[in-house]
Amino acid sequence: MKSLFRSGTAVALCLALFSCTPGGRTPEAEEEAAERLEADGMELAVRQQFRATRDLSLNDVPTQRLLQAQQVRDLMIATGRTAAISWQERGPTNIGGRSRAVLVDRRDATGNTVFASSVSGGIFKTTNFNSTPVTWAPVNDKMTNLAITAMWQSRTNPDVMYAGTGEGWFNIDAVRGAGIFKSTDGGNTWNQIPSTATFEYVQDLVSDNNDNLYVSLRNNSSDKRGVQRSTDGGNTWTQVLGAPLGTFTTGRAADLEVASNGDVYATLGIFPDAGVAVSVWKSAATNGANTGTAGTWTEVTPPGLAAMYRAELAIAPSNPQRLYLALANQSDAQVSTIYRSDNGGTTWTATGVPTGMNNGANSQGWYNLILAVDPTNPDILVGGGLHLTRSLNGGSSWTTISSSSVTGTHVDQHELIYVSNSRLIVGNDGGIYVSDNMNATTPTFANKNNGFNVTQFYGADFHPTIPNFFLAGAQDNNTLRFTNAGLSTATPVIGGDGGVPHIDQNDGNLQIGAYVYNNYYRSLNGGTSFSNIASANTGQFINPSDFDDAANVLYAGEDAGKFFRITDVGGTPATASPRLNIIGNREVTAVRVDHSAANTVWFGTSFASLQPMIVKATNANAAAVASVSTTLTAVPANANVSSIEIDPANANRIIVTLSNYGIISVLQSTDGGATFNSIEGNLPDMPVYWSCVVPANIELNGPGNGAGGILLGTETGVWYATNVNGTSTNWQPYANFPNVRTDMVKYRASDRTVLVATHGRGLWTAVLTQATGTSNVTATRDFIKYVSAANNRLTIAAGNATTRRMTVEVFDTRGALLHRETRAYGNATLPLSAWSHGAYIVRITGDKKEVYVKQIVK
Repeated sequence: MKSLFRSGTAVALCLALFSCTPGGRTPEAEEEAAERLEADGMELAVRQQFRATRDLSLNDVPTQRLLQAQQVRDLMIATGRTAAISWQERGPTNIGGRSRAVLVDRRDATGNTVFASSVSGGIFKTTNFNSTPVTWAPVNDKMTNLAITAMWQSRTNPDVMYAGTGEGWFNIDAVRGAGIFKSTDGGNTWNQIPSTATFEYVQDLVSDNNDNLYVSLRNNSSDKRGVQRSTDGGNTWTQVLGAPLGTFTTGRAADLEVASNGDVYATLGIFPDAGVAVSVWKSAATNGANTGTAGTWTEVTPPGLAAMYRAELAIAPSNPQRLYLALANQSDAQVSTIYRSDNGGTTWTATGVPTGMNNGANSQGWYNLILAVDPTNPDILVGGGLHLTRSLNGGSSWTTISSSSVTGTHVDQHELIYVSNSRLIVGNDGGIYVSDNMNATTPTFANKNNGFNVTQFYGADFHPTIPNFFLAGAQDNNTLRFTNAGLSTATPVIGGDGGVPHIDQNDGNLQIGAYVYNNYYRSLNGGTSFSNIASANTGQFINPSDFDDAANVLYAGEDAGKFFRITDVGGTPATASPRLNIIGNREVTAVRVDHSAANTVWFGTSFASLQPMIVKATNANAAAVASVSTTLTAVPANANVSSIEIDPANANRIIVTLSNYGIISVLQSTDGGATFNSIEGNLPDMPVYWSCVVPANIELNGPGNGAGGILLGTETGVWYATNVNGTSTNWQPYANFPNVRTDMVKYRASDRTVLVATHGRGLWTAVLTQATGTSNVTATRDFIKYVSAANNRLTIAAGNATTRRMTVEVFDTRGALLHRETRAYGNATLPLSAWSHGAYIVRITGDKKEVYVKQIVK
């Protein structure tokens, strides 16, 4: 369930309701217990991510620069200036993530072909939706924007599909979009419509009966606002509704609906200014070809409407005059009124109150609000808010049909699609669900998330001795435990939003799970059960933290001027909030324990209209903390320090990353933090969230391509550099890693495993190769032209060298020799049918010491 950014008047968290037991309580019960809502200044809900990424000179997040960064990434991949190591997607396969868009492909009459999209993980497709289990696969997780919020299929050409990007409801982890993407081949390939590049938040997307396209927008910096209309498939747009047109009081558009008779409806207003009510507008089909154009819209808002956060509309497919309107109050965010119109909005009647859509004082109708009407009976409708509710009598009375006590789905509903009067597809914070008995007294719902890997992780940690054991904290979807190899399921161990977890690297039985605002849970039995050890409710929504394995002390961010500490985590935990006087009112935004010195912790501190400061606390576990600091003079005031890394082989080498646009993002110190210099090199202008130093004998680019270096978690996936050379450092993206926000990257030396937590495409790992001492030489000119793997054959094209014989060796990514043969120098082919799919290293040497090394993927 979505929690908002906490300000000084935040509602206290009711953690007494938590009861963490082996395996955790049901996600619905945990989230109902843990939900928190800040009722003042709702636009501050995006504060944490906004502060961390904004361009400080603009006080805005520049969408266009992210697109430019993604284009740089795509160009480097297209021109071969990168690597493709063997990444393993880990899942979870049984838990999805927030989905606001589902499209049932009309070309498949069986209903098996369905597209589902995530708000930060892109578009997925299945061709067996009716099967158990369903199988999803990403259509394209390297699109320039994965924040899909609306999908639509052309009425006249079903091969044409549209996907809108950008989640504009003011939730804290909303990802800004990059316009509308279009497919002309039935969803196989997608390309951004250039005219929509400045559409920051696409709230809805439909076409009328003439196949004219409409989009509702909420933009911050762009002048593209309100409802826009296109008559040429999205090539050009004209604003038809909302400010700055005419006398409209808001340019924030929300819902779009088209009645079966061709009438087009729209709602305006999302968190409107005080005293401004949301409004409902209609352009009647009687306008003919002009339907939807500016000047044809008539306001049909129910009279006397007070200021509201949001309005959601639904139209009965079987009766275009039957409308339903759900409203979220500005006073408490509850859905306390639903209106019904039997004459296309000319008059309205207030109906019953669907209490199941609300969560008392913690309701959030501004964020989760959706309606759908039965395709054959206009009196039957379903409402989605916290839970799903249903009315069988035109809204007069309601029954909750999903909750922790009823066979149900995940909480926080965002999408409802009636396929028939008995089948309803649901998209919510937990992914995709379906009911095949909606006409039953008590409908049941099936989880349809297998492979819909769009979980939004903030952080993860691995077990020191169990290879496939991970903990990962997910937005909306708990702290999860992974224990299986490969792409697999995960088990919730702590309910609610998951923060950054930790596992003691000296004793894997001691594990820490984090909830928001410095609420922590401990396991002493290897993750079997957890109990609460801290309920501080301080600091940021997701606090940065690190664990001192030697001293059993957890360090984290806190309120301005302080850090948070839990000592004796494995024994009798004690919490404290020591003040760091040296930082003033800055906030701790990065934490790193220095394992080379006892009780030494590095803090990155940010904001307070001051330049960031790096602080080294040499007795961080003491009552009075001694510290030294370095101000990062190379970056401006209010810049956000996102991570600190210490070279495990050289404690004087420290890497600092920053996540704002328009500034230096990667700095290095080689003198123990006294001075920092840029190593940003050719990195495009984008947020950088994490850095990880890899030992000198480990190859980030595959065997034969350099040893050691740095991994970065960025807004566009994982990047790496094998040679750090100041401002000339050459950074490269991994070609086969998703283009997704990457919050954390960790390295486990015992088995050379890299663990990556993405915010939208789940958890990933890779096993890096170790340098052998013979694989790092430069390829001999004219020895081998190329090596390729295709059609189950390894093809070697020889050059023009004078060598007589050559030795061909094939290694797996762990460095194990799989094949060796010596043969006459010349063109050759080797069968690959006996090898499994994956990455391999081919090394060819000649009798005159020629060498050629190449990574292939079968």
